[in-house]
Amino acid sequence: MSEEHVDRIHRLQEGWTRRHEEREIVDIFCSVHGEELTQLKNALNRRDDHHDLEELIFGDIDDESVRERVLDHFAAQAEPLGRLGVKVLSDIDDTVFPMIHETRYPHGHFLVPGSLAFLQALDDGPTESPWSRGDLTFLTARPEIAFGLIESNSKDVLRKAGVASSSLLAGSLMNLHSKDAMADGKVANFAHYRKLFPEYGVVFVGDSGQGDVLVGQRVRTDYPDAVSAVFIHDVVGTPAARREELAASGVHVFETYIGAAMKAYSLGLVSLDNVKRVVTESLAALDDIDWETAEQEASTRKLLQRDADEALALG
Repeated sequence: MSEEHVDRIHRLQEGWTRRHEEREIVDIFCSVHGEELTQLKNALNRRDDHHDLEELIFGDIDDESVRERVLDHFAAQAEPLGRLGVKVLSDIDDTVFPMIHETRYPHGHFLVPGSLAFLQALDDGPTESPWSRGDLTFLTARPEIAFGLIESNSKDVLRKAGVASSSLLAGSLMNLHSKDAMADGKVANFAHYRKLFPEYGVVFVGDSGQGDVLVGQRVRTDYPDAVSAVFIHDVVGTPAARREELAASGVHVFETYIGAAMKAYSLGLVSLDNVKRVVTESLAALDDIDWETAEQEASTRKLLQRDADEALALG
């Protein structure tokens, strides 16, 4: 992959992208093939601001025929590669940060214990040497307004919480009026993402509070070969019968990220070493939380210790 290609596309992407600049961007993409193209796309997608690959292809490029040309090239180059690995798509609120419905932790911009370790375990996969790392993208229902201000601020919060590299697919003001609408927005973003990276499988991680169960069911139905599994952080007390029903369709509801890691291990998605890392980081994080009550702390510690004991018994 040429760094000159990355730098040139970044320069063309900033500000208003004119018609001849759109064509130049697509010409660059179409001059790159195979795994080198995947590396180029990954490099563009890890940019710190909102000028990532999704914004480039579906925002900056206005000409539909130009966009279709580059997406056709992505698809053609991905086909002989097979599956290079897994991209992790994760919600933010109540999935990574306890913000809305979560009651086991105080609300705030700190990581739900074990969440980052779990996402990194999925990114690594079950092998010691994954084809690529940093394949983490956040899906959020928050509107992308003010020329990416929300997205840039979200990335800054994630970075401060320990997420070194990620991209973000933001929502729209039009999708905030109901859970179904928020799910529609996330599924649309998911469809964009599949067109950008058809050479990867996908794992989606969300929560049970704001439509992510619907998202998980729909992407499992629409992309059964691409979506390896869906993991849902339960923040509303989903009944056991409903959990079993969802699990049968590949949507796995969990209470702790230790429990999520065990399920992912049983599905062949993460390594045992990374399950143990999720345990270690989950338990250690409990000591840094400013708990609201002693009862909240005691019940949450008991829940995590239950799953930790089961995970450590795996070997």
